[in-house]
Amino acid sequence: MRANCILASLILGFSTVVGFTDVNSGTAVVPPPDTQTENSGTVSTPPTKRKLQRGASFVPISRIPSVGSFPGQDSWAYSHNEDFGFSIFLERRCKWVYFIRHAEAHHNIAERVHELGTLYLQEEHSGWKFHDAGLTPKGEEQCANLRRELENLSHPLDCELVVVSPLTRTLQTARLTVGSVRMGEQRPAFIATDLCRERITNCPADSRRNLSVLKAEFPEVDFGLCIQTEQDEMWHEHKEDNQLCKERGLRFLQWLAKRPESRIAVVTHSGFLKRLFAQFGMGIAEEDKEEIRRRPANCEMRGLVLCAHRHFSDVPGTEGYTETKVY
Repeated sequence: MRANCILASLILGFSTVVGFTDVNSGTAVVPPPDTQTENSGTVSTPPTKRKLQRGASFVPISRIPSVGSFPGQDSWAYSHNEDFGFSIFLERRCKWVYFIRHAEAHHNIAERVHELGTLYLQEEHSGWKFHDAGLTPKGEEQCANLRRELENLSHPLDCELVVVSPLTRTLQTARLTVGSVRMGEQRPAFIATDLCRERITNCPADSRRNLSVLKAEFPEVDFGLCIQTEQDEMWHEHKEDNQLCKERGLRFLQWLAKRPESRIAVVTHSGFLKRLFAQFGMGIAEEDKEEIRRRPANCEMRGLVLCAHRHFSDVPGTEGYTETKVY
């Protein structure tokens, strides 16, 4: 459960780190402004991209002292030196995020046994037979196994928030795993969002049931951030290629980075996670990259550290979040 920490990317405005730290290469930025004396006055040199020379080698470094939390402009909250082999981040800019793929659902069996594989799930082949497929008995057993693992952890997750895709199989998985484990004195909030749903193709298994039905079946979940249409208009009117799904994944991480909670569980889908994590892991050891990008098994949990580099005020739904809680 606790993997070696891998610094995944410094390019997208945040980093993901699997469980301590390794290095990510990249051009260094040295922003604090340097104050220099010029003609008996002082001038402020703006942040510039450059490499600092040490002896005969060039060493990329970025560093800045902390000034407040999530200031109103881009800033750096970490120190990175490629030669060291690790990076450091301010704790209040980091979040522990536990990504959980849903347990086995009925459509997973169909795609495994049919000669067409995943193509069989398309509407043209199987119709609406697997619409918003729920968990199989084996899937429920997988949830029970994960729940026991969580209950026996030497260091409890103590999640403050559970974020879940608004599809039945993820809602069931969330309820039967993190939703059934005592975490601290208060039960974590459950929020559903379309930002982490499965990639939208012509597959009815990835179309949710009517919103009123889901609200009645899962009263513990707040569906206020989902598109408020009774039927799944997002599925009917919008389809995603790989790139669109990747872009939505990044918006989801930006949304997470601006949440006030620091320990978050996310129950989602393998296709979504595959495209999300494919954007991270550049410039690190090959085995570490594979660990980040590997397709998760049913009901597998993967812990990462999300490290924010900048203020994500441009992300809808993040207004008012100014500080990450520090334990």
